[in-house]
Amino acid sequence: MDATCVILAGGASRRMGRDKLGEEVGGVPLLHRVLSSLKGICGEVLVAGDGGPCPPGVRRVFDLRPGRQGPLAGMEAGLAAASFPAVFVAAGDMPFASPALAAHLVGLVAAGGAEAAVPRHAGRAQPLFAAYDRGVLEEVSAALDAGRRSAAGLLERLGRVEYVEGLERFGDPALLLMSVNTPGDLEAARRSA
Repeated sequence: MDATCVILAGGASRRMGRDKLGEEVGGVPLLHRVLSSLKGICGEVLVAGDGGPCPPGVRRVFDLRPGRQGPLAGMEAGLAAASFPAVFVAAGDMPFASPALAAHLVGLVAAGGAEAAVPRHAGRAQPLFAAYDRGVLEEVSAALDAGRRSAAGLLERLGRVEYVEGLERFGDPALLLMSVNTPGDLEAARRSA
């Protein structure tokens, strides 16, 4: 697909207490699981940030601003480096990332009707597993310039966001959107794998 996948890998892993992206689920490091799930749907894959082991052939990009400013800064770096107008953004700690859901979201943005296509489950949007038009870079940078670092807050400032519900057609939403943030989350992911 003519799209760029940006895997966010710059977090401090404070709740885990160690770099979580190298932790294995099903015998595979978290970052590699996400990369493996998504590389087939994108013509280009970028890892934004310095966390986790990066496999050969995958380009790493770094925040454009000093200091860790959160996932929005990783999105900014990825959007700025993206070769394609449709950009899929995923957190690097999602062990059960669905390529089918990601491809659906990218398709909605690539069709040209939305600035973002975002899954929503149980009333909660998931901006860190979503597709964006590369043109939202200006809004992302403006938010960071103003000291706003919330990816969810970004969605409120975009004009055309398409929310995708009924995620059960892609699998169990609780697994598809699971993030590993704590040792307990890691154990739950390992049991589910």
